[in-house]
Amino acid sequence: MKRNQLLIIAAASTCVLSGCSGREEITFPFSASDVYFVEMYRYTVPADAQTKVILETEDIEELYDSFSGKSVSPEEEESDLSGGTTTSFRFCLNDGTDYEIVYTYGGGRNGTIRFLTEEKDCVTSADIGSFWEDCDSEPAAVHESKLPGDPCGLTTKPIADTMLLPGHYVAEGYDPYLEPYLDLYADETATLTYSSVSSDKPMGEITIEDGSLILNDDMFGKKNSGCGV
Repeated sequence: MKRNQLLIIAAASTCVLSGCSGREEITFPFSASDVYFVEMYRYTVPADAQTKVILETEDIEELYDSFSGKSVSPEEEESDLSGGTTTSFRFCLNDGTDYEIVYTYGGGRNGTIRFLTEEKDCVTSADIGSFWEDCDSEPAAVHESKLPGDPCGLTTKPIADTMLLPGHYVAEGYDPYLEPYLDLYADETATLTYSSVSSDKPMGEITIEDGSLILNDDMFGKKNSGCGV
């Protein structure tokens, strides 16, 4: 009888200690069916970042399940992650919002995992970085201003001599069916894209004059078309 009581006390003590450690399991505030697509990013140096995009429902569910149930603990002190490899995720949801996670492993037992949307920093022994290797999507180069968490602080600094922040802009002065837009980067370059036109060639050049974006569109022969957010 005494032996059984001791076992019960020991088990209860273990549960209390586990609770005191603050350890919890990853639980997303959305379901896999709420995810439209997922963008994954991998880099050691942000300028050399690559991205993979997950579009298939089955692959989205597999990634979602890979996260679910993984144990994390609050980060008690800031880790030295210099030289570490970062794998980040942007879950693009059907309602138009994003849910972002940044995982960095710099060696040792644990990596850090930041839930940017929830503003929560944790550590985990789970190999979150392996999710990149598990994804069969083809990697592609990506501009560092696209990275979750803005590791270089690019999106918070206006372009030189303007009030424009790097970001997503819609080109004005076009027929709506073309759905033209551009992504403006901190190095004053931009990518002009037409959602309704498939092409691997640059659509034109973008310059900045008097704080405004100016398109020199070679494809449609347009000049000086202003852009608005």
